[in-house]
Amino acid sequence: MRIILYLGKGGVGKTTISAATAVRSAMLGKRTLVVSTDLAHSLADCLNKPLTSEPEELAANLWAQEVNALDEMRRGWGKLQDSMSKMLRNRGIDSVMAEE
Repeated sequence: MRIILYLGKGGVGKTTISAATAVRSAMLGKRTLVVSTDLAHSLADCLNKPLTSEPEELAANLWAQEVNALDEMRRGWGKLQDSMSKMLRNRGIDSVMAEE
């Protein structure tokens, strides 16, 4: 498995390069998933297909998804908060303080 990340400030072409890399990789027979966490959701525009937070098969060997990072954080926040509270309580922090 290979993971390729395109990072940088807004407007430099990360989404365009990501989409092009994914399409080419799929054409070469590599099972490819391209994921965007950009709030603008421009990957769907770039691929000319509506996308959701679940991987969608667009072509042979090519899947894409647009993840809403805020939704994912909210979904997992309770588990993280519970784990952190337990760890702090185990270290002697008052339970009210640990909950904060």
